[in-house]
Amino acid sequence: MQLTRNQIMILGGAALTIVLFIGIFVYLIPALQQQSSDEPATKITLTIWGIEDPGNFSALTSAYTAAHPNVQLRYTQVPEDRYEQTLLNALATDMGPDILMVHRSWVQRYSDKIMAADHPEIQPAELRSLFPNVVANDFTYLNYVFALPLYIDSPALFYNKALFDNKGVAVAPKTWNDIKTLVPYFTEFTVNRQLQKSAIALGGTTKSITNAPDILSLLMFQFGAKNLETIGQRTSFEASAKNALDFYTQFSTPNNPNYTWNDSFARADNAFGAGDTAMTIGYARDMKGLVQKNPYLDFGVYPMPQNDTTNLVNYADYWGLGVSAKSLNIKFAWRFVINATTDPALASLYMTRSGNPPALRTLINDTLRDPKLGVFSRQALTARAPFQYEVTGYRIALSRAIESVLTGKFNSQSALEKASAEINDLF
Repeated sequence: MQLTRNQIMILGGAALTIVLFIGIFVYLIPALQQQSSDEPATKITLTIWGIEDPGNFSALTSAYTAAHPNVQLRYTQVPEDRYEQTLLNALATDMGPDILMVHRSWVQRYSDKIMAADHPEIQPAELRSLFPNVVANDFTYLNYVFALPLYIDSPALFYNKALFDNKGVAVAPKTWNDIKTLVPYFTEFTVNRQLQKSAIALGGTTKSITNAPDILSLLMFQFGAKNLETIGQRTSFEASAKNALDFYTQFSTPNNPNYTWNDSFARADNAFGAGDTAMTIGYARDMKGLVQKNPYLDFGVYPMPQNDTTNLVNYADYWGLGVSAKSLNIKFAWRFVINATTDPALASLYMTRSGNPPALRTLINDTLRDPKLGVFSRQALTARAPFQYEVTGYRIALSRAIESVLTGKFNSQSALEKASAEINDLF
């Protein structure tokens, strides 16, 4: 049977329609679905650089890879003292990682090297519901999220249980006035007025107290400093900062009634481990080293002493994860970062392996009564931290200010003015 011209056109149109529908369903729709999916179309490898032991991340990365089979994760540890420079060199030659550990102070300084998350992925307003407020202050810039925290650590009071029991001290010192009350209980001198036993490792420079700049910064906050947190603002130390420095240095001033420490006495961790000081101030991260060096040391952890117990103020130091601006897989790198830090199941894997206090509010709530992490978890909720454009220089400047007061080179006001100038020169 011979088809008419009209019949041929109708059949041709029908065939073309069928072909178009097949193309839409077989090719176009799956392609669009793949484009909007959380999964890459083909297998990719995301590289991660950080300062921590690979074991801290192994369970986390394995769990993520199991749920996202097209994403492989490869972690590389770089020693902390070389990490920043090694990372900068690698990024400059396009050899850097996709994902990097980011210190809480890095965001503004390296905002050209870290790619912010797109707003549909996560927005600054979400951070305050997910994490303590300090995270939004540190990891957002220009109304974008540049990193997310793995944990939040804070300094707390370590005390020697045996020494406390021997002196009849049964309750925790809650305020700095309580600490001053304990100074004569534990401080001992030789006949020549040389320090023999110390109540607390406090008042010295970084020569003897690694965390001295952080403790001083915390005291500034507790004494009412208002302008230390503003991102991009040049540092100026107000009267409350001077009062904090005067308070801090009294514990290392020989003619002060609260004299109980000096830089030549010992390193704080060594003195505490040997039982030569009853108290020291340390982070959760410091406990592992104390136990390794002094396996028989029986010590406990109290919350950080406060200036005002009705207005708790603590200090935060922590690292998070960010995405390199040069990554070829920015979208999927950010999805890993968001999942790793905001999914309680994944974040708990990191917390368990690393031993670091949690940053995620849900995990903070779960660990408030934990015998090891509870103090640090609770403190994260009231933690603050100064804006530090270059953290190493900031710490050096504060340590120099402490030393110049202790040696009599400057009074506290002049010492802080000099420190402020040194810090602002880092911009």
